Amino acid sequence: MFSNQLWLASLLFASSVVVSYAADGPASTRPEMKKAIEALKGRTARLSLPAPTEQEIASGRPLVNNGRLRSLYLPPSWQSFLIAGWGGNSARRPMTSPPTNTASLLKSLEATPGYGFKTRLFWVVSRANDCQYCLGHQELKLKRIGMTDDQIAALDGLWERFPVNEQAALKITRKLTLSPHLVNEQDIAELRPHFSDAEIIDILYTVSRYNAVNRWTASTGIPQDKSFGGEDHGTLDTPTSAEFNQLPSAVIPGKLAPRPDWEPRTEVEAKLKSATWRESLVKLPALDDARKSLTIVCPGVNPPSWFQAISNLSIAHDAWVQRQAMTRDGKTPPDLRILIAWVTARENRAWYSMGHARARHLAAGGDESLLFSFADLEKSVTPANAEALRFARKLTTAPHTIVDADISKLKSTFDDFEVAEIIQLICDANAFDRFTESLRLPLEK
Repeated sequence: MFSNQLWLASLLFASSVVVSYAADGPASTRPEMKKAIEALKGRTARLSLPAPTEQEIASGRPLVNNGRLRSLYLPPSWQSFLIAGWGGNSARRPMTSPPTNTASLLKSLEATPGYGFKTRLFWVVSRANDCQYCLGHQELKLKRIGMTDDQIAALDGLWERFPVNEQAALKITRKLTLSPHLVNEQDIAELRPHFSDAEIIDILYTVSRYNAVNRWTASTGIPQDKSFGGEDHGTLDTPTSAEFNQLPSAVIPGKLAPRPDWEPRTEVEAKLKSATWRESLVKLPALDDARKSLTIVCPGVNPPSWFQAISNLSIAHDAWVQRQAMTRDGKTPPDLRILIAWVTARENRAWYSMGHARARHLAAGGDESLLFSFADLEKSVTPANAEALRFARKLTTAPHTIVDADISKLKSTFDDFEVAEIIQLICDANAFDRFTESLRLPLEK
């Protein structure tokens, strides 16, 4: 029905964000939203983003601010599945040479089945997270494929104007974005009349990754690109019809209830134990097939549930390689990486992710008794790491509330490369949490 690689291209060429919201929350109406995304063109990034060099310009590669910032600050191995062939590892799916610039890439993707569908999902994720940079890019992409301004405006809550299958996908997209801890079996059941199990896996993975992108760009404060796909943006603050001029958004966060307090140790242990007994809410690809697939990049390893779930997606191998690299490469202290994964999983009630983080913590010789209260955890680490963990909680639960001061606090004790890594670790953990828990993947025993 749709391509498994579309979300990946969106990551490469359509995502960055600056949080710039009114004191009372994200822009409620479409005209207010357009003014916000237009204003980003004058934004100064929170991590230094110099003008493109002559070498960059001569390379012919897409000069999109999000990709440039990643390449400047993150280890190359952390970006492996975001750049390899732009559609996944060619060892699994031979591909012709990908287009070498944004314009030709977009043109090829626009003709791919499902491009518009996944772009609409990205728009909703970005609106829910108040990700204004991403919204600007999705607006432009949707207009390029023929959607009118009113049709795009309907994504802000008038979902009955879209096909019933898209309505179901849009509904779980918003819930998985804003309240992943509340996604349940009924939410998945509502997708079943419209999508196969493989398509449900793809949708949930796609939406989860879009949430990672929003958090990266929300934190780093990337300015809006002034050109995209070989075209000058012109103004993003275009006229809005009378129908949508004052219509309030039904997608933005509004007054979300705060995440519940962390559960006591006895309850956490019981839930982690029960996670080893549960069955996935959808049928996963065959384990033998996933094992054969993983052998290509990691011989002799039995695939964990998360890899089995994505093993038929074109990015599976690169996702595995990147996940291993993020535990191995870079400047961030290893213990901090583990605790970030634990904190995001606790906030998202992602029991599968929590089990993995606990296993890593114990393997590294960590004290398990400190994991069950954030106050205890905060006191047990260095002041710098405590600040990073507080930031992880905020970016996990309310990315639309990140402000300059949050990044300044991190920069007072970490250099810009470490700050970028901390942000990316939180982003990736949030994607992993959403994907694995929405499927109710069984935790390995």
